[in-house]
Amino acid sequence: MKQTKKMLYPIGMVAKMFNISVSTIRLYENEGLIIPIKSQGQHRYFTPADIQRLECIRDLIEKKGLNFAGIRLMLSTIPCWDLKPCTSEDRLNCDAYYKSQVPCWMVAIKGERCKNENCVECPVYQESAQCANIKVILKKYWRTPLDED
Repeated sequence: MKQTKKMLYPIGMVAKMFNISVSTIRLYENEGLIIPIKSQGQHRYFTPADIQRLECIRDLIEKKGLNFAGIRLMLSTIPCWDLKPCTSEDRLNCDAYYKSQVPCWMVAIKGERCKNENCVECPVYQESAQCANIKVILKKYWRTPLDED
């Protein structure tokens, strides 16, 4: 079976795509909005999903008027414990379940299921690439009392 390689874009090319500075992309990374792939030499590379995520972030900032805290709070509503899914014990030992106001990939204390995972490859991070459409993710995974009837 032939393995296909992901298309990776260097940070300079991505900055040109969005007409922003490299430091702006690094700021997004520092704020926890994006997780680039890093080479051994610490060069940042971005996948097509990252490009989609950056488009979304730019839209939320420029057109919707959200700041970084607002975007992080919105991303924190994604029910990562259902996307994974996590055990009750994992939930008890994970800040993302009980007290997080940041996306699960930013929490300090993670449950066993996530603590050794690469967040870039996590389905929660991957599914949230279309961050402007968080409602779709919420409707897909959250259960309400009406759903249980």
